[in-house]
Amino acid sequence: MVIRLKKVFLLCIVCLPFYSRAQDETDLVNFLEAGPKDASKLMNAYLNPVIEGLSYGFNGGWYTTAKAHKTLGFDFGVALNAVFIPSSKNYFTPADLKLDVAVLMSPTSGKAPTLVGPEDETTYGIDINGDKQPDDVDGNGQPDTFTGPKGLDFKEQIKISGVLAPTAQIGLGIYKNTDLKIRWMPEVDAGSSKIKLFGVGVMHDIKQHIPGIKVLPFDLSVVVAFTNIKGTTSMAGTFDAPSSDTRPQVMDYDMDAWLFQGIISKKIALFTFHGGIGYNTIKTTSHVTGSYIVVPSVSQGTFKDPVSLIFKNNSMRLSGGIRMNLGPIYLNGEYTLQEYSTVSVGLGVTFR
Repeated sequence: MVIRLKKVFLLCIVCLPFYSRAQDETDLVNFLEAGPKDASKLMNAYLNPVIEGLSYGFNGGWYTTAKAHKTLGFDFGVALNAVFIPSSKNYFTPADLKLDVAVLMSPTSGKAPTLVGPEDETTYGIDINGDKQPDDVDGNGQPDTFTGPKGLDFKEQIKISGVLAPTAQIGLGIYKNTDLKIRWMPEVDAGSSKIKLFGVGVMHDIKQHIPGIKVLPFDLSVVVAFTNIKGTTSMAGTFDAPSSDTRPQVMDYDMDAWLFQGIISKKIALFTFHGGIGYNTIKTTSHVTGSYIVVPSVSQGTFKDPVSLIFKNNSMRLSGGIRMNLGPIYLNGEYTLQEYSTVSVGLGVTFR
């Protein structure tokens, strides 16, 4: 599969890589040829590294200091979170998924690329006899096989083994050293896909409530934040729908990410150093909806709303970073150690 520059740009900016679907026979929806049950397992394994990586990426960049604004003080910043996906996530093993009828025929290594993996050709067979060989399901005298999706080779295309998650947010001092933080992305059209993002968080100075340390020269706060991402991607073009069902063939997704974080920071001259410990909890649901006439398949006919997926991620996180203060303008960088580690860089303006 040839990845065009436009597609790579969308991978980086829109950030849900399965938005940029393959435009040839190696489409994700081809998994439906193995029936809805196996298709759900295969789609889950294929998409999982990117879903996990993005969830951690969009949960980053909420703070650059533990010092809260004064009332009506504010900041506005943009950040880019680079999420590093372990190379072990480049492949999955279909035989480990306890599939009912789908069997990987090639490559013979028994491993298929995930969406972040290399552009390897994959071929699956429909095995209804249990002999690990494709069978003639539709009676045409030929073993029934289908082509699975290739990886998009992230390491080659965007030069990192991971994904990029941009954020933009505003913080406002509201009351007693408490900041309200809001992040957003208006609905963006990216070819056959749409995505929008909204998040809200609160940072509160807890040092003021602890006798004996509130006069010490550092800042100490807690952050609780929530991010929601919604999107849809067209799945049309591979399988027809019955004329009686006019609903679009789409994949929709809904990601909820929670962050609970303690932060400590210290300003020295132009620099603010900060560190923290916290916890991520993230859940993503995805559905392939509409009707699909899939022939040949293990159960030939029409599949209605065939796939539902759930991804859950939970991880401790340790972070450390630095902010350079240039008057009202700041530059910041942070590294977060977690299940999928991230590096965040950004800039913004702050007042009071």
